[in-house]
Formats: sequence, structure tokens, C-alpha cells
Amino acid sequence: MKLVTTTGDFYSYYSDKSIAAPLDAMPATGFSHLDLSMYSIVYPGSPWIEPGDGWKKEVEACAVKAAYYGQDFCQAHSPGGNPLREEGRESLILATKRSIEACGMLGIPHIAIHAGERAELSREQFRELNADFFKSLGDVAEKSGVDLLVENSSAVWNPHYYLMTGEEMAEFVDYVGMPRLKINWDTGHANVQGCDQYHDILAMGDRLKALHVHDNIGTGDSHMMPMTGTLNFDMLMKGLLAINYKGDFTFEAGNTFRASGCWPHYRQNVQSDDKLSRVPLKLQQKVMALMREVGIWMLESYGIQPE
Repeated sequence: MKLVTTTGDFYSYYSDKSIAAPLDAMPATGFSHLDLSMYSIVYPGSPWIEPGDGWKKEVEACAVKAAYYGQDFCQAHSPGGNPLREEGRESLILATKRSIEACGMLGIPHIAIHAGERAELSREQFRELNADFFKSLGDVAEKSGVDLLVENSSAVWNPHYYLMTGEEMAEFVDYVGMPRLKINWDTGHANVQGCDQYHDILAMGDRLKALHVHDNIGTGDSHMMPMTGTLNFDMLMKGLLAINYKGDFTFEAGNTFRASGCWPHYRQNVQSDDKLSRVPLKLQQKVMALMREVGIWMLESYGIQPE
């Protein structure tokens, strides 16, 4: 099983906002299998929301740099945003479709995409509107040869996002009925939600194609490395073995060392001249390298050969 981490671990360390910039940090971590984060590509003046092919040049540069370092992309994350909110929706949809095309260009098999929510929606309306959203991406997904992976969340910060449990995820995917719609299970979100992760993984079965693996203490989406919080990772591993999971083991845990402005836990009384508001790149690389060793131990403990 491939051990993977997200390029988002290092996005904030580079003034260059291109998707290729964080690849420079990866060799020191030991990770060569990557989850390409396109979570932050929507910003004023971004080539991903402007006319022209500037976004394609970013993708091409990403391919060149990955080849240089001997890296490959196992999955991706689409732009962050709420597709059911009118403000910024047009840009979000455009960037999301382009992120799917980018996956096709890079040979990435699937991309995690968050559903949307609105407070006034019933569960049925939530399901119907999000089904329409994912279906609107169907043509570009089919053309690009890319599966779309809906992701679970938690009521702690998304109280009207009705995809929390394995049963809800499986029911939604079956309801939409798109062959290219599968599931990405986020372990940290599930821990905050209080899920029985073994039970939830069994409920998703072969619909589960990818993971976001991280830990927390059950109160917020901390994105820390495994074994730093309260998540029972034995339940996770036993569930994956029970369904004969064939995907990768992908970390999304770059906040073990937390920057001062990192949601949802903020450092108190930060001043403009503070020198310790974020650890330097060198230390971040070291903690990511340690996380890889933790991942190797986790997989080998259950008889799985890490790659």
C-alpha cells in the first residue's frame, strides 16, 4: 500500500501560489507518492478562474517538477468552497472542473470534492442539490477519466452537511448513481463526529476508494499525525482489512506543528513581531518524515507492505 501525503502540507511556506511549488519540500520528507492539493487555487487573479490556459501551464510545470524529483500523484483535492452558496459559486465550479481536467493531464485517478450545504435545506433537499452538483461534473470527469470522491464531514463545523457516517456516504453515492462517484473517508472528521470507524468502513465497502488520514482530540479538525490524538487507528486498520481496501494510505496531517493562524485552533495573543508563530520549513519537513515512519509502523503492524 502506498504511503501518501498531501502537497498542502507545505503550501503556506511558498509565496509562489502555483500547485508545483510545494513539491520542492517533499524530498526531505521521504514521501514520493503525493496527493496534489488544489484546495487553495481560487484567489483574485488566479489562472484557474481567469480566461486562457494559464492554469494548464501550472499543471505542465507540476508534471515536469514531479518527474525531476521522481514523484507521482496518487490522488488530488479539489478547490475548497461551498458549491451551494451563490457567492463565488461560478469561480468555484470553473476551478473544480479545471482541477478534474488537471487530474486527467497528470494521470491522477481520483479527486476528493466536498459537497455543499445551506442551513435552510432539509436532508432530502441537501441530497438532491448535491446530486445535481456532482452530476454537473460528470461530463468532464468522464472525458478526463477521473473518479469523483465525495468526502465526509462533521456536524461540529458543518451542521447542515448530511454526510457524516459510512451509511450516509454509501446511501448518497448509491442515490446519485454515477459510476464515477465514489468515497473519500476522512478519519479526522469521523473522529470529531464520534463515528465507529470500523462499522462505517464496512458500510461503505468497495465504494471507499481513498483516505485522508489524520488525528485530533475529538473537538476540532486539527489535522495532526496519527498517535497525537484520540482516534482509535486499530479500528481503522481492521476495517480496511475487512473490506480488502485497495486504495492508498494518504495523510492529510500537516498541522502537527501548528502555525498561529491555523484553523480551528488559534495561538493566543499573536503579535506582528512574533518570531515563533510558525516552525521553519526544515522542522516541518522533519515532522513529516517522522509521520512517514509512523505510517510504515502502522501498516506493517497489520501485515501490510508499505510503498
